[in-house]
Amino acid sequence: MYTTQISVVLLLAITAFADDAPVVETTAGSVRGFTSTSRSGRQYWSYRGIPFAKPPLGKLRFRPPEEPEPWTGIRNATEHGPFCIQYNMFHLNPKVIGSEDCLYLSVFTHDTNGSNPVMVHIHGGGFIAGDKSKTSPIYLMDQDIVIVGINYRLGIMGFLSFENNEQPGNQGMKDQVMALQWVQKNIANFGGDPKRVTLVGESAGGASVVHHIISPLSRGLFHGAIAESGTSYNTWTVLPPGLARNRAKNLTSLASCPVKTTKEIIACLQEKNANELVGLMENFREWQIDPLMLLFQPVLEPKGSGAFLTGPISSWKHNPVPLLTGMTSGEGLLRTRYFLEFDMDFKWYNDNFEKVAPISFQYVASASNPEEVTKKIKQYYFGNKQITAEDWLNITTAYSDSWFTAGIMDAANKHSGDVYFYYFDYIGEYSYTPKNKSLAIGTGHSEEVLYIWYKDFAPNLKGKDLELSKKLVKIWTNFVKYGKPVLPDSNWPTWTKKKHYYLNIGQNGFKINEGLCESRYNFWSSLNYNDKYQWID
Repeated sequence: MYTTQISVVLLLAITAFADDAPVVETTAGSVRGFTSTSRSGRQYWSYRGIPFAKPPLGKLRFRPPEEPEPWTGIRNATEHGPFCIQYNMFHLNPKVIGSEDCLYLSVFTHDTNGSNPVMVHIHGGGFIAGDKSKTSPIYLMDQDIVIVGINYRLGIMGFLSFENNEQPGNQGMKDQVMALQWVQKNIANFGGDPKRVTLVGESAGGASVVHHIISPLSRGLFHGAIAESGTSYNTWTVLPPGLARNRAKNLTSLASCPVKTTKEIIACLQEKNANELVGLMENFREWQIDPLMLLFQPVLEPKGSGAFLTGPISSWKHNPVPLLTGMTSGEGLLRTRYFLEFDMDFKWYNDNFEKVAPISFQYVASASNPEEVTKKIKQYYFGNKQITAEDWLNITTAYSDSWFTAGIMDAANKHSGDVYFYYFDYIGEYSYTPKNKSLAIGTGHSEEVLYIWYKDFAPNLKGKDLELSKKLVKIWTNFVKYGKPVLPDSNWPTWTKKKHYYLNIGQNGFKINEGLCESRYNFWSSLNYNDKYQWID
């Protein structure tokens, strides 16, 4: 087994013959990449660490991105640029890693003289963590597409907002916009078609994709969208009014900056050590057993020509590009698997449910009456009885619905273009699902990614896993090529507000079904858990 894994890794490893890759001209200067090999043995060219904006340092910290400085000569594009500085609260022992100088992208192409459709990948990580280098395109590069992977500022650096014109926020989203502008200006020189650009992302990456569908700044920069397990309508993807401002004020105090004008505060924060500043995120953790507290996220900005996203949410207009979206069957495992790892005290959870639920289910600041919402949730999922370890499955379902199901189905219902919906319910060798099968409740958050992008911890897909991977790669790239996910032996009908058709992806293959999590979705639709968003103007 070990020998086999080494062989596969060696087969897929990058062959660093830089001179074999053509030199490509960009608007800022020339770059030289290197030769790589896809899963099936196809040669392609990789160009890494290409700057698409100035390093956001000093006075550029917290500011919208600016065009990169041009360079002379040929830039060596064989190494990933630094990933963005972050305090990764997804880890049990988080620490500050990364660099402020991080606005780089990578391009992967078969033919610099071609005109192939383009996939732009936006990584996930809750807007606080992640980077483009964690996902390798060697599966996708079996197909005739061009792939672009981008970085963007995260956490405090990417989303600090006082909810005013001086510091509106969303600088991380504006980084993404600048990367998309770079694609429009440069991708033809890499063999990509700037008129056939599809955005793809999972979790916070998926939410970013739908943010671009809504944002006026992104119009005309892409032509299709794939949003996996995350949309703009999930509660964790846009902060409720006032919350970003309160967190910014708390950060100001923790950083020992004077509480004066926003301009003076930002000037003070720009002088602070980056690692120390980002490390202050630890002070915002509200519940140790539930560490996925997403603290600095996109916001609704004051209206203006440079605003990326504004309110009210009811006024959002969707760019009618084709959309492929969906979710896994056990999204809530992202949360509740920590209950097992931390040996959760369910009596404590039950006794503190009224306090914990609004925070953990993410409606404490978005609901006008969070106490009433909590009562309804407890009745629906637990029948108002004592919550015990026997309710682990119901707790997981509650997290699945509050964090993912409700918002993802909302986005599908509200989208103005064609929608293709999938439901991923396949458990493979590298599944995150708890090994105790008596606790299994489906497929965990982000598991479909293992079959589309190469991951170091899942290096040797085989059997049914390999078969599924090849099929998913074909479906995803067909969508990039044609604007719809062509299936080999059946028709995939579109999801509409009245007819919820979806593709079920499970142990026994693919099947078109109608009606998905309907009663659970209707329950969340009946709750006033995000009614505060509707009054933002």
